[in-house]
Parts: sequence; structure tokens; C-alpha cells
Amino acid sequence: MTNKENLNKVIDNDFNKKRNYLKIAEKKERKKSMNRIFKYALVIVMLVFIIVGGLIYYNSPSSYVSIDINPSVMLTINRFEKVIKVESLNDDAKELIKDMNLYGMDVSEATIKITEKATELGYIDKEIDDNVVLVSTYCNNSEKQDELQQRIHQNLNDNLNKNGIGYLIVDTELTEEDAKKANEYGVSKAKILFVKKTIEENPELKFEDLIYLPAREIAKYISEYENLYIGNQGNNNGNGQGYQNKNNRVD
Repeated sequence: MTNKENLNKVIDNDFNKKRNYLKIAEKKERKKSMNRIFKYALVIVMLVFIIVGGLIYYNSPSSYVSIDINPSVMLTINRFEKVIKVESLNDDAKELIKDMNLYGMDVSEATIKITEKATELGYIDKEIDDNVVLVSTYCNNSEKQDELQQRIHQNLNDNLNKNGIGYLIVDTELTEEDAKKANEYGVSKAKILFVKKTIEENPELKFEDLIYLPAREIAKYISEYENLYIGNQGNNNGNGQGYQNKNNRVD
């Protein structure tokens, strides 16, 4: 074998070694890249699960609150007592909430916003002392239900009183028994219970004659609510005290 052939053989061997080394290095780099992609994909999937799971958890209903003046509004609340759904139960309520964004708002703040808008639209009248606001709560946990109702009641009480509005807040505890009837008539469960209470005291009255009346008109038929309207006493000075109706629940 000539020197030239030996040289070519050495060169070929060296080239093959380098080529094999590059192939091995390329495979290792490709494997590293695939591992990085897999890790990034795993992180993304975990983030998606966390975000989706968080949204599902946040948007899971925990309690329900209805506010009935004549507009009837139902709020669905999550476990953080934030509003996750707003339902208008009648045409007046559709007008009331059409420009309101209550999603994510604390339930007490949302109820105040609703009563403020109701006042702006004339459903709550500053010039009279017999406004009635029906506030209802429903929660599987009775202790939490009482706490939620009291907190909403107190905040509403303070806000209406601050604005010099004569009023009566009537607390009612929701049950599922009247849900079907409430849906049928397009009113809150609170109003169903309120009307039933009225008919108990006034058997001559008919359900259909009362159900669409403003709450303040219905309250006139119930003796236990007579002379309970406390607020601005007709003077609009905002110095009155709101009646906290904890011991006069309609149930």
C-alpha cells in the first residue's frame, strides 16, 4: 500500500469518527430538546388545569341571594361571597340591571348597587316612608346562611339610612319548595313567601292579586309590619334609624 493510500485511509477514518461523533452529539441534543419541550408542555398543561380548575372553583355556586322591590333580582354567590351570576326575574329587573356589571362584586356591595339603581329608577321612592326591600338568602349551611343574611341586611340598612330613605327590610329564608312557583311567576322566592304570609293573615286575598304588586303594597296587609317603617320619617334628612327585621322573618 502506497503512502498516498495510507494517507487517504487515515483521512477517511478520521472523517468517519468525526461524522459518528456529530451524529451522537446531534442525537443527544435532539433528546435534550425533546425533554425541554416535554417539560414546557407539562408546565403548560399544569397551568391550564390550575386556571381551569380555579375558574370552576370560583364559579361554583355556594349561596343564592334575591332582592325584591318590584324588580326581582337573583344573585348567585360563590364560596368567597362574590357574585358569579345575575338573573332578572321580571321585566322591571331586566331594565334595572341591563347596564350593571356585578360579576365578581362582593354580595353586600352588589345588593347596595341594586337598591341604589332602584332608587334612581323610582322603584324606591325617597319621598315616602313605606319602601319595602325583600332580602332572601339560601345556602346549604344554615349557619353561613344566617351570617350572610345578617351582613347583607346590615349593609343595606346602613346605606338606605345614610341616604335618608324610609324603608323596611324584610328577611326571608329561602327553601327549594317554592322555587317552581317563583320560576312560574317570574318573581323571587322571597316574594312567594311574603305573599303566602300575607294570605295567611288575609284569607280573602288571592295569590294572583298580590304576586305582581310592589312589596310595599303587599306589606300593608300584614299586621306585624305596621308602624315598623323607620328611616327618613318623610324629612329626607338621613338621620333616621333603619329597622332590622331579624325577629320578623317570613318563613
